[in-house]
Amino acid sequence: MSAILTGILVEIAAKVGAPIVKGILEKHVGGTAGELGGVVIDAIAEKAGVPPADLPAVPAEQLEAAVAAVEAETPELVTAWTESQREANRLMLAEMQKEIPFGWLWRPAGMWLMLVCIGWYVIVRPLLNALLWALGTATQIEIGLDVATFLGIFTIYTGLYMGGNTAKSIFAKGAGK
Repeated sequence: MSAILTGILVEIAAKVGAPIVKGILEKHVGGTAGELGGVVIDAIAEKAGVPPADLPAVPAEQLEAAVAAVEAETPELVTAWTESQREANRLMLAEMQKEIPFGWLWRPAGMWLMLVCIGWYVIVRPLLNALLWALGTATQIEIGLDVATFLGIFTIYTGLYMGGNTAKSIFAKGAGK
């Protein structure tokens, strides 16, 4: 969020007597802690009935009412946000626990497998076939997978592993959310 928007919201929060909202916006907008500030700004925008980027254009009395409404809900917002962070941390730690054999290893192993498959399919196999052809043998190394199928599998795996959240964001923007 822009510094101007944050300044406007902090000023209005002070004016309407919303110390929790004011404190969150002053301490938690931008940087690593910006997610909580973003949650509060999104809640204010929702109460005002506009996207967050349009908040500076909202009339002052409507913005004051939105900030006051969010002030009443802020403890629940903070609790929900904190619980969300706690759950995310718990899931990451559970995946990394050494008591679960190879619980975390599937991700790097899958990426290395994809890299080896690409290397075999695109570099090693064609070079071996060229070498065999140059030596005069009629034998060629064939793979039981055509290029389109392999690229489909690779794209799906990579998309799910690396781009799931990005795709979700793109589709949410496309749907007008």
